[in-house]
Amino acid sequence: MDQRLKFFIDNVQRHYFCDFPIYSAGPDEYVGVFMKHHLASRFSELQAGQALALPYCSTPTGEEIAWERLQGLCRASESAVVLDRFIRSIHLLNYLSQPERWQRVFLPVSMALIAGVEKGHGKVFGDILDRLECPRQRIGMLLPSQLLLDAERTRIVAQAYQHHGFATASLDSAGLSREILPAPSSDA
Repeated sequence: MDQRLKFFIDNVQRHYFCDFPIYSAGPDEYVGVFMKHHLASRFSELQAGQALALPYCSTPTGEEIAWERLQGLCRASESAVVLDRFIRSIHLLNYLSQPERWQRVFLPVSMALIAGVEKGHGKVFGDILDRLECPRQRIGMLLPSQLLLDAERTRIVAQAYQHHGFATASLDSAGLSREILPAPSSDA
């Protein structure tokens, strides 16, 4: 087991994802297991210096499935919230294995998490970053398009993430990120 994975297991997995294994799938690539499905990261360049982390899911037999289908298997809302945080943690671990590649990576937040967490968005994921000693300025949260239909809820969620040190963005019709709220400056 490499040192990055051991550090992650000791500092994050034991506290948040003890029932969900994570393993190294090759040099600097990490995969998690949730309900026997394998979760990996794919990164897409957004703009200069920015990337979007996307989930890649496969069944126990190795067939690719849509992220939404895996989310649909979560019968309890708290399972969907854990799945959301787990895939973002896998993305984070994969991003940290190549930190020089992008200045900031945006991690998608699902509507399942938005619905399952009433307030305090960013608190748990901020704790995960603290446990990994990762600066929050390099991590942004990509809010789901569906959330943007409710301007007041979008404002509340974006402000909560900003309060915990995260920039928030959404994707426009061309697939480019549009910042909703920046991360707070480190001078504040």
